[in-house]
Amino acid sequence: MPTVSSSGPLSDIPAGLDFKHLAESLPNALWVVQGNVILYANPAAALLNGLNGPEEMTDAPWSTFVHPEFQQPLRLALQSVLKHERNSPPTELRLLRPDEMVVHGEALFSLAMYQDQPVVIVVIRDISHQKRVEERIRHQANYDSLTGLPNRALFLDRLSHELVRTRRQKSHLALMFIDLDRFKWVNDTLGHAAGDALLREASNRLQDCVRKSDTVARLGGDEFTIILPDMSKGPQAERVTRKILDSLAEPFLLEGQEAFISGSIGITIYPDDADEQQDLLKNADSAMYRAKGDGRNTYRFYTPDMHAEAMERMAIEKDLHRALERKEMILHFQPILDVHSLELVGAESFLRWNHPERGNVPPDVFIAIAEEIGLTPAINEWVLNQACLHAKRWREKGMGENFFITVNLSCTRCRDLLTKENLQRILTGQGLPASGLGLEITENIVLEEETRSIQRLNQIKELGVRLWLDDFGTGYSSLSLLKRLPIDGVKVDRTFIPYVTRDMETAVLVEAIMSLARSLNREVIAEGVESEEQLEFLIEHGCQMAQGYHFAKPMPEKEFEAWWANQRT
Repeated sequence: MPTVSSSGPLSDIPAGLDFKHLAESLPNALWVVQGNVILYANPAAALLNGLNGPEEMTDAPWSTFVHPEFQQPLRLALQSVLKHERNSPPTELRLLRPDEMVVHGEALFSLAMYQDQPVVIVVIRDISHQKRVEERIRHQANYDSLTGLPNRALFLDRLSHELVRTRRQKSHLALMFIDLDRFKWVNDTLGHAAGDALLREASNRLQDCVRKSDTVARLGGDEFTIILPDMSKGPQAERVTRKILDSLAEPFLLEGQEAFISGSIGITIYPDDADEQQDLLKNADSAMYRAKGDGRNTYRFYTPDMHAEAMERMAIEKDLHRALERKEMILHFQPILDVHSLELVGAESFLRWNHPERGNVPPDVFIAIAEEIGLTPAINEWVLNQACLHAKRWREKGMGENFFITVNLSCTRCRDLLTKENLQRILTGQGLPASGLGLEITENIVLEEETRSIQRLNQIKELGVRLWLDDFGTGYSSLSLLKRLPIDGVKVDRTFIPYVTRDMETAVLVEAIMSLARSLNREVIAEGVESEEQLEFLIEHGCQMAQGYHFAKPMPEKEFEAWWANQRT
């Protein structure tokens, strides 16, 4: 090793101390550099670079051992020390190794003299672990832990940069919002592990549908977004969107079985639709909700009318969160009559929302929103409690010990209520025998998880609650379901009854439904009866019960009681 004299920190070394022994004992790498050559390297330096010994570094250019991207900063640091004859601030390096392992170091510099010529002593501390921790923290801050996609923070940063570039180049940019239809059903029926697997696979499919220059990000839940630089509204954007929809429509293999979902996509274009980032985000979100409202598994480009629609929806969401608390929800009841005696036997309950400013908000508006924002379970439990409360009260008022009220439970989020324990808790709480409650279920609540659903329905049947298959005749598998389900009867859909006296095919269909129900010992309730002729047809073909405007419309509590009192006189 050359003998050096230092004008830096090494000048304080006590006289007589063996500098070579000191250098070779250091845990940190040490180079003595003159010009572009390493005059000396200690064993720790060779180890850090993955070499057999320091002799492999001696008299070699230092650039041989430093990654090209970090050579310029090191060169400037060495020049600074030599020029100013003082220490240079720490410099980060990435070292080159034969095994290509990524090793980062932090270099400190001191000026020294060797044979009356200046040299630089470089001490390199291994900071690889620190860099890995920093990278992990950075990744966690910017990437979704489940899918590995950019998260909301990184998405917004990239969108901001892309907008700057697009403005400078006077180009276009497309922004997509994608919501996975039926994802909640997968989570509710197959479990969260299956839901996570679906999200990972969906993210892979989305990335396969776009260019490498595009950004696919996960905003949270089942919502994704895609930034498409240099793309305007037209065939190219539509081709990408159609490719995404087709990809998402392919079956997902989850928990050993196939699951099918779809996507709803909203698209907005810069600068056609908006100039600012926040406006583009709102536009894409509005267009996505329009796609969901138009039947899902489709896409919509933003149009100006969507903004007002989105603001209206936001206002409804806000008010809906407090509707139960403010006692704005009420039930209406439509009588169910024995078709032979025309005596009252039961009633179907209908949920209504009387908003203090909007008036009566249509169920087809707020029910869909309630399900999307997770309010359905709370609303349905309230409906069940109110139905049981009214059924008990009206039984005691003389409507008969067999009087019942039915509740429609057609949404997929109602499954949690369809347990023996939950229903028993509600019945006990309201003091109503199980026979006083009827549940109207639809095919979709059964078909998506048939084995488990039938098991639950059997338990409910054992409890004594009445079970009805609603909208019968409209689904493709109703006839086969009728045999398998533990139900009391079926409700013939209201779309059929008005035509039984003037359309032969409809009459034959309804007659076949009632004949099949009778043969399987199932009762029949006909919905939507509007005339005496329709009632006579139903009686002639064996229908037991009916409801419809021919008898009465759905009515609030007091009006229902007044109608019943009038029927008795």
